[in-house]
Amino acid sequence: MSPTTVQRQHTARARLLAEMERLFADDAGLGALVPYNRRPDMTEEAKEVQMAWARALIAVHGHDRAASVYTQYAGRRQRTVTATVGSWDNLVLAASPIPRWDRDIHGFMCFCCIDTFATVVAADDEPLCSRCARKHADVETTRPQWHAYSHTRFQFPGLMGKERETGESKLLIRYQDDEERAYVTGEAGLLTEGTSPLPGFTVVSGQTHGDSRDTINLTIQARAEHQRRSVEILATFAYDPEPEQWEGHPYGFRFTSARLTTRSRKLGHLETAEPTITEHTDLYRLLDTLITHLYGSQK
Repeated sequence: MSPTTVQRQHTARARLLAEMERLFADDAGLGALVPYNRRPDMTEEAKEVQMAWARALIAVHGHDRAASVYTQYAGRRQRTVTATVGSWDNLVLAASPIPRWDRDIHGFMCFCCIDTFATVVAADDEPLCSRCARKHADVETTRPQWHAYSHTRFQFPGLMGKERETGESKLLIRYQDDEERAYVTGEAGLLTEGTSPLPGFTVVSGQTHGDSRDTINLTIQARAEHQRRSVEILATFAYDPEPEQWEGHPYGFRFTSARLTTRSRKLGHLETAEPTITEHTDLYRLLDTLITHLYGSQK
């Protein structure tokens, strides 16, 4: 494997981690405690935007990679939580059993019962659910487990063995000579039917091109709309057959470039303001433009 390939692979996860650091910076994230259930530290608009970002990150990176990087970030944030639970009465007790706990490779499960999601962290740093904490931990040293508001989007039982190789969504492409190939969707999941998190999403057209079927390019024309705003998207992706670090499958389609045409309809009127056209070569700037336009304040 060439040094260039190694650098590229590390950059993808590093960029995702950096985006999570930005996204969750102002989120107190102590949802295990009763007073924090309704997230008084975040406005409804902020919650909607964070959820939109979480869905987008999962769409472009796949649930497995997004969950594992989120776990890494949440571990960093956990080290900043110094306040204890205070009283067992402060804990939310509601919890649902999770089937096939042994598939959880991202550390979301209770260390003790291995049956429900963890909500607190004991003095020895073991994650526990609220019920197990009451039985086996000291309330004076037990801390709430840090959770982002959109934590449930990243919670994932995980994939083991060969299931990790087949867990990513794929695009089936049939060529003129009747050869059919399955390509890992990758970042093209942002603009693919069934995986796109964009509201009011429709695909207008999709076309593959290039000299090699192993590294083909994909151009997608799509549209999304939310309330009084819409966006038309023309984006190109290039297929990367190399895996990302230890993942057992190709990275998939990587974002190359896009042109966005955004429109807003005036409140109480049928007319639409003049469209704004922007060009993008950075995936996260593309996501920022999309999410800000579709979910930002529409007052």
